[in-house]
Amino acid sequence: MACVTKLAKFVIGGLLGSFAISASLPLIAAERNDIKSCYEFAKIDPSTATSVPGRHLFVAIDGTFSPDLNIKQSVHEKVHLFLQPGDKITIISFSAYVKDYYTDVLFSGRLDTNIADRDDVSKKNLMTFDSCMNKQAQFVKTKIDAHIKHAFKPDDVDLPKTEILSNLSQVIAPQVAADNQGRRVLLLVSDMVENSDVTSFYSKNALKVIAPEQEMQKITKANMLSDFKQADIYVLGAGWVPATSKGFRGGQVMLPLKQFWQQYFESSHAELKGFGQPVLMTDM
Repeated sequence: MACVTKLAKFVIGGLLGSFAISASLPLIAAERNDIKSCYEFAKIDPSTATSVPGRHLFVAIDGTFSPDLNIKQSVHEKVHLFLQPGDKITIISFSAYVKDYYTDVLFSGRLDTNIADRDDVSKKNLMTFDSCMNKQAQFVKTKIDAHIKHAFKPDDVDLPKTEILSNLSQVIAPQVAADNQGRRVLLLVSDMVENSDVTSFYSKNALKVIAPEQEMQKITKANMLSDFKQADIYVLGAGWVPATSKGFRGGQVMLPLKQFWQQYFESSHAELKGFGQPVLMTDM
């Protein structure tokens, strides 16, 4: 019973610690860990951990749009399906530059892997470690779900601008590029409709047919290209239309939108591997 109480305090301490960490940007997410290590708690040498290929999942959520429940649920499912022991996870909320809605690193940490050779560890320490690992998995799942839910814009808030490009180039890409160990994956949750001082994909309150090459010239001139250092990009939510809207986004407008973002990510040293319109049909 004492062990359980101690473990609970350990997990809660990690939870509180995550709120105490400053999220001032730019923050190097690779150096931050909001997940307390079970090796540390069980007093086991971390060098005994099973080695796995490095993977870092970045989930960047556009806080200027609020999709339906099915789209939101899909984000949770994609993240949970991806994560495995040893992975890193970073959740970023980005928005327009207005009061109370700004870009922030909400959560970042690495999950532990199991012990490579359990015969070299005492039974008591193993019991403590196994109990902690169960708690850690639940803690991470709970935190991920809470932060994803918090990142979306409330339905009753009107944010006229959508600063996707500036957030990608100035904040998100540096976060992704900072971790040069293993595979880096960015799940970009957004309608992907830019509406900023650099350019706007809207005309008369509707998504217009854009010219990808012309748009690329604009953002190149504005120095809005990024460097993702060969990360894999997946988009979820592109072209999403609110149920209350009378707008219709067919192939005539969606194909140029996808072509633009393909060119953008290629020029920003990344590969667009999935473009959900709005549902992402591929696994990451």
